[in-house]
Amino acid sequence: MLAAAPTAFAYSDEARLPFAGQPGELPLEVALRFAKNRLGEDGRFEYATLKVVQTSRPEAFDRAGITLIREGMMDDSVKGVRQRFALSREENVWTLRAVKEDFSCRRGRKGWGLKPCL
Repeated sequence: MLAAAPTAFAYSDEARLPFAGQPGELPLEVALRFAKNRLGEDGRFEYATLKVVQTSRPEAFDRAGITLIREGMMDDSVKGVRQRFALSREENVWTLRAVKEDFSCRRGRKGWGLKPCL
């Protein structure tokens, strides 16, 4: 008898990690290149706003966090999608080490959650 795999709502592109940037590329450029398929296709996108936040500590410029928030989704249940990326820098190359995706729903739960909206 096979055991069922646990249900996970993690970002489906985790198999692509770690995702290395190009020499000289900024952390934002690495995150945007990784997330491009989620942001739109053929020059089209299905959200009203895209917010981008980059965070780091002045004493630790070898690590950065990028958050992409898409809101005003063209979906009757999903209000927003948030992706949070953790990057580290070694030898002038930023590498995306981890990514988390969560959702804000139009109805039901309040705030952000890992489970897709109903």
